[in-house]
Order: sequence, then structure tokens, then C-alpha cells
Amino acid sequence: MKVRKYVGKNMQDTIFKVKAELGSDAIILNTRKFKEGGIFGFFAKEKVEVLAGIDDEGSRKKPETNKEIQEIKSMLSNLNQNWHEDDFIRSLPETLKKVYNLLLEEGVAETLARDLIARMQEGNGPEEQMEILSNEIETIIGPPAPLVVKSDRRKVVALIGPTGVGKTTTIAKIAANFVQENDYKVGLVTSDTYRIAAVQQLKTYSDIINIPLEVVYDEDEFAKVIAGKYKDFDLVLLDTPGSSWNDQVQLGRLKKLVNKNLVDETHLLLSLNSSRSNIEKVIENFSELSPDRFLLTKIDEATSFGDILNLSYHYKQPFSYFSSGQDVPDDIEVAYEDKLLPLILGDKNA
Repeated sequence: MKVRKYVGKNMQDTIFKVKAELGSDAIILNTRKFKEGGIFGFFAKEKVEVLAGIDDEGSRKKPETNKEIQEIKSMLSNLNQNWHEDDFIRSLPETLKKVYNLLLEEGVAETLARDLIARMQEGNGPEEQMEILSNEIETIIGPPAPLVVKSDRRKVVALIGPTGVGKTTTIAKIAANFVQENDYKVGLVTSDTYRIAAVQQLKTYSDIINIPLEVVYDEDEFAKVIAGKYKDFDLVLLDTPGSSWNDQVQLGRLKKLVNKNLVDETHLLLSLNSSRSNIEKVIENFSELSPDRFLLTKIDEATSFGDILNLSYHYKQPFSYFSSGQDVPDDIEVAYEDKLLPLILGDKNA
């Protein structure tokens, strides 16, 4: 019998790897959970290890091929790391070098990672250095800027972002929380008339939450709704159509809808399972709509979280919320620094 060991972030992920390489005839011999990584013992990630085997006659060439490919990738990665290792990195003690590499693995920009390591060097011992790192990261992220509704003034808030970022589900989560937890009078508006399914999806949510939904086609209709039916409401949430970041016509229409005469706050949704270059393109092109907040989505689908820190550092824009699933009204949280910190330092289950 050919026996192999597989490691994944959870049991489902690990079993998937087993079947992908050994096929459905694989036999699970043993499983165990353990913690890996982290910094000085903090924020270690929980992993699942599966020992699986398959009879020799049922074995395939594919696992060997995959193993060889992974070995080549590992060699190239090590060569690349050694090639770029300069005097600053070589001068670091092994503990700080490990932290530096972990930050890079999470996708933290190299210049920012170097700055953080330089600050850590001011500490005496691992615990003090870890405290410095945590404080620095929380300072860069800054306090969150969630929705705040005052009893004497209605607030109109728009959610914008590219197609597929999760605007409709996110707006339903926010609406449900304000209705259930605060008993506010909330109204929904959608201008996403390009997708019939989107209107129907939000209508389903509005029926469940028991709040009204209005469909508008332009800024004039939107103005009439908020000045008329929603005049005495506490909170009005506007769901906007998804737009490709290079669709200037659509962005022009959105700009009319979310102008400051109609909308008090605009939250730009950013999907963390996108590449850094795509996120930067989204921000660049939606910047003409003057968003007030960033709202992070698809945390549960992301494989690294360094861009949380990169966004805060480069754009100085506060985060309002982060979402991590499809459940309404759950799977959304205020983006407090201490909630985002463990993600950046390696704990995906924070």
C-alpha cells in the first residue's frame, strides 16, 4: 500500500486533497488536528492532518507528478527568497526573520513589512516585540467607522462596488441588524435593475425582515423616494448595480445616484479574495464616487489577509464592516482592529 500524508485548513479541505490525488479508492488511516505557524506562539493556525493510503494497483502517476511539481516550486521559492535577501534581512535574528517571512506570506507589502520589523527591533524579547507589532498593526488599521444612526436625523447610505462583490447580501445583513438590534425604521432601495435576480433577491430579504423595498431607475426617482415614502425613516440603504471598474458609462450613472445631495455615506465593497492589483484598480476607478468607507467582503474565501493592512496604510480610509459568509443577518461584523489583527497574523478562524 502506498501511504501519503495530507494537511489542510479543515477536514473537508484535506479530504478533497486526498481524493484529488489518490481518488475515491483511498483509505483514511488516521486523522489529527494540530496548530502551525503563528508568531512566538501567538495566532497559530489550526490544521488537519490526514494519513491516507491506496493499494499499489490502484495508485496513479498523478500524485508523483504533483509531488515533483511541488518540489520544483519549493526549490524556486527558496532560490527566489535567497536571491532577494539583502543585508537588512540577513542581519535579523531568526525570530524576527520568521516574522518578516510570515508577513510577506500574508501579502503585506515588502516596504511595510520592513517598517514593522524595524519597530519590533526596539523591543526587548519576544513578548515585548509581539506587543509592538500588534500595536503598530492596530494603529495602522485605525478605529472602525460603522453606520451610526441618530434618532433626530435620517441617514441615507449607499453600497457600491464591482459585480460579484456581495452588495445585495451585505445590504440585507446591515438592514436586518439595524431592525432586530436597534428597532430602527429601515427602508431599502435598489437601482440594480440590470439583473432581475438581484431585485428579486433583495425583495425576498425585505419580506423576511419585514421592511419596504423600492426600485428606482435614476437619481430623480431616488430623490422622490427618500423625500416621500422614506421621509420619516431612520435609515435608508441603497443597493447599486455592480460595475466593472473600467465601465465609465455605468460609473457615471452611479455618480449621479450617490451624490452628496442624496446620500450621506458611501461604502465601497472590496472582496478580499481578489488580487491586490484588482483591488487597487477597483479603488482607483470608484474613487470618483468619493466613497467614505471601505467594507471588506468574502473574508471566508480569502487565502491571505495582508491587503487589510496594505489598504489601511496606503489609502487612510476607515473600514466599516467585514463579512465572511452568506448568512443573513449573521456573517458580518464591525471592523474592529482587534478582530482584523489575528487575520493578518495568521489566525484565519478569528
